[in-house]
Amino acid sequence: MRDISLSTAIKLGVFAIVAVSIPVFAPAYALQQVAIAIAYTIAILGLNLLMGYAGQICLAQGTLFGVGAYVTAILNATYGISSLATLPAAAAVAAAVGLVIGLPALRLQGLQLAIVTFGIAAAFPQLLLKMGSLTGGVSGLPVDAPETPDFMADVPELWLYLISLACAGVGALLVSRMLFGDAGRALRAQRDNPQIAQALGVNLTRSRLWAFAISSALAGLGGGVFAIVSGFISPESFLAILSINIVIGSIVGGVTSIVGAFVGGLFMVFVPSWASDINLSLGNLIYGLALILIMMVARNGVTGFIEKWLSVIFRRSAG
Repeated sequence: MRDISLSTAIKLGVFAIVAVSIPVFAPAYALQQVAIAIAYTIAILGLNLLMGYAGQICLAQGTLFGVGAYVTAILNATYGISSLATLPAAAAVAAAVGLVIGLPALRLQGLQLAIVTFGIAAAFPQLLLKMGSLTGGVSGLPVDAPETPDFMADVPELWLYLISLACAGVGALLVSRMLFGDAGRALRAQRDNPQIAQALGVNLTRSRLWAFAISSALAGLGGGVFAIVSGFISPESFLAILSINIVIGSIVGGVTSIVGAFVGGLFMVFVPSWASDINLSLGNLIYGLALILIMMVARNGVTGFIEKWLSVIFRRSAG
C-alpha cells in the first residue's frame, strides 16, 4: 500500500510540474493545441469510467462529444449565452442522450453493443447536416471566446488552456470520487461477474445506466470545451473516426487510469501530427507502427507501463 501511495504521489507531482511548465515553454499555437488535447482528455475520462470500470464498450463517445459542442455553440451563437455558462447544459444534454444510447446496453454486450454505438457515431454527422437550420449545416457555427482577464490580455491562449485544465480537473475529481465509493465497487463487480454482483445486491440496470450517464456528461463537457477553444465547429469535426480515436486514446493512456486520460488526449492531438511531419506521405504508416509498438511494449497503456516500473524500483529500493 505504501508503494502504491508513493507511486500515486509521484505521478501527481509530475503531472503538476508538466501542467505548470507547458504555458512557460509552449508557444501560443501549441498551447491552444494542448487545450484541445485536454478537451479530448475529458471525453477519455468518461470512456475510461465506462469501458475500464463498467466493462461497457461504447463507440459513440465522439457523438456525445459533438452533442456537447453543439449545445455550447447553439446557446452561444443563437441565444447569446456566455460560452462558459453553456458548459453545464452541454454536460446535461449529453448525459440525457447517453442514457438513451445506454438503453441497448441493458440487453446487448460486447461486439453487438459496439456495432450499435458505432452506427450512432456514423449517423451523427448526417443528422447535423439534416438539422441545418439549428446546427448551421455544412457552414457550422462560430463560438465566442470567453472574455479574457486583463492580466492575460496578451496571451488569450493561456486563458483557454486554464479553462480546459480546470474542466478536466473537475472531471478527474468526479471520476475519482465515484470510483473510490460504493458506486465504483458496484461498477467493478458487475464488470468482473454480473451474476455474482447481482446476487450480492448490485442493481445492474441502475449501475450501467449511471455509468453511461456520467461518461456521456464528461464527453459533453469535453465537447463544450472543444467548441470554446476551437472557436468554430462543423459536422466534419465529429465524424465517426473521432469515436475510434477516443477509444485509441483511452487504450494508449491506460483504460483504468485517470492520469492516462491526459496521456491519451495528448496522443490524439500530437502523435498523428508528428507522424505527418516526419513524412507526409507515410504519416498513417508511421502512426500505425507507433500504435503497434506501444501495445507491444505497454499492454496496459503508457501509465500502466510506468506504474509497473515504478513498482519494481520501489520494491528494489525497499529491499
